Amino acid sequence: MNELSFLVKGSAADPYELTFIKDGDSLTALCTCPAGQFGNFCKHRITILDGDDKAIVSNNADRVATIVEWLRGTDVAAALAEFRNLENTGSGSKNALAAAKKKLARAMNT
Repeated sequence: MNELSFLVKGSAADPYELTFIKDGDSLTALCTCPAGQFGNFCKHRITILDGDDKAIVSNNADRVATIVEWLRGTDVAAALAEFRNLENTGSGSKNALAAAKKKLARAMNT
């Protein structure tokens, strides 16, 4: 099992902590933001999974590439691809996008 954490700037005064845990084919992504704490869709986790390090305030932004590598072949990758497809093609209704967000959030929390 491998674990990697980042501090990211969010809407609160203090940064949020994101923790990624890779265990075999499973990737768990946890965030201390209000959405993340309740297991909901969290833009902070998605940003890191997309390889974006701009919001990172800890001194390990160079490790984002490791998270992107961990993502490959996981159920999180499949759920993220499904969400992105609906989002980018405009083929998803609000209900379909909401369902895809919930599915993605569940995949990151297991």
